Amino acid sequence: NNTTNNNTTNKNDIDSVIYRWNGTAFAPFQLIPTHGAMDWQYFQLDGNAHYLMLANYVPFDTDSVLYQWNGTLFVAVQRIPTHGARHWQYLSLDGRPYLVVANDFSATVGSGDIDSVLYRWNGTA
Repeated sequence: NNTTNNNTTNKNDIDSVIYRWNGTAFAPFQLIPTHGAMDWQYFQLDGNAHYLMLANYVPFDTDSVLYQWNGTLFVAVQRIPTHGARHWQYLSLDGRPYLVVANDFSATVGSGDIDSVLYRWNGTA
């Protein structure tokens, strides 16, 4: 889950690539636009719903995106405002699913003095 497309050339709008096993090797399957991507987190809900949570890092006050597998490919289902998101972590407490984001920097605040946030799944998003 730590394969990302963040580079140091200030060209941070780069597609991340999802690879799919073709029986003999992993081959490119789907391109997803990212903005200084720092992390992907996979999780599964209800036994058959597959999700990928993208941590977009720059520009610092940008949305991170939740993708859901629709049977053919991953599609964006929710955008979450983040501040230099470095990492997403999925966890389950007492049977309830949560995602936590590690925010690193806010351009609006002008510093790294920014809270990380815990989100609880409400059943739809």
